Amino acid sequence: MFATQANLFSNAIEHKERALTQLDAFEFDQAWDSLEVAKEIDPYLADLEVLAATCQFARYAGAHARMSVTKAAELWHLTNAAYHAGTLPAAAAMQMRQLLARRLLTGRFTETLFAGAAEKILHRGVCHLALAHWQEAHRDLLDLATAHPDLARPVHWGYLGDAAYALKRWKDANLAYIRLLFTEAYEVDLLSLQHVNLRQILRRLSLENDDAVTMKGLWPFYAWRDNAIEIPAGNTFLLALAKRSRSLLGGKLMLERKDALQQFMLCLYIDQSQLQKEIAFDVRAEMQGLEPELFAEYLAEVERRRRAGQR
Repeated sequence: MFATQANLFSNAIEHKERALTQLDAFEFDQAWDSLEVAKEIDPYLADLEVLAATCQFARYAGAHARMSVTKAAELWHLTNAAYHAGTLPAAAAMQMRQLLARRLLTGRFTETLFAGAAEKILHRGVCHLALAHWQEAHRDLLDLATAHPDLARPVHWGYLGDAAYALKRWKDANLAYIRLLFTEAYEVDLLSLQHVNLRQILRRLSLENDDAVTMKGLWPFYAWRDNAIEIPAGNTFLLALAKRSRSLLGGKLMLERKDALQQFMLCLYIDQSQLQKEIAFDVRAEMQGLEPELFAEYLAEVERRRRAGQR
């Protein structure tokens, strides 16, 4: 009897492994059939639900073995959209991205840094990142940030930080994450975020704030306060952005919460970088006007650090 049960469970594993091979080959209809058989034999077999969610999504999205590079790049973004909408579990979204990354990196995509139409652009380094090819991801993303800065969005700086963090290049990771957090924290890709403390801080904020705008808007402040990031003195790479942002605001400080928090964080960056002399307005006065309670918390932390001999 026990031998018979063991054979049944072994058959379920075989069907699951067959499904994995079929998923890699983008044979999603066949993979679905293999998963259904595995589920009938052993409905409690590990990862069946995740594999089924991946397979179902791919079939619905029209993924197939002969699809173009552009279609694959579009499907990557559709995967992200489904994850953010809550219709695709994180584990399935990550698996779908890994399937797409492997397919793209073995095709014509290896000849270029980009794939897809302008609004659906996908960078090769992001594919390497999805597959934990840290060195290759860091190389490609650093090239994007330095050689093609007009194409590098804040999310790409976050990806560069992820690759550097995985490689234990702490200084590089710190600077890249600062660029993400203090320009557009809302663009963070939580499926790839490697920085453990940043992830924990955001999780805590999500429990304390029902509003996602407030949660991510406050994230840079608590990342700084809790020493998850360090803003180097004299660092000027966000100075031009801070000046431009203030110029666009003019005398207007009655802003939507998202805009107010973004401007507050840029002011915090200027203050911590010790660049007040480089800018034509009083950053602390602006911080107080934008977010009085948060500013009081900021001053308290600045004083605490001063007493402790920290900057």
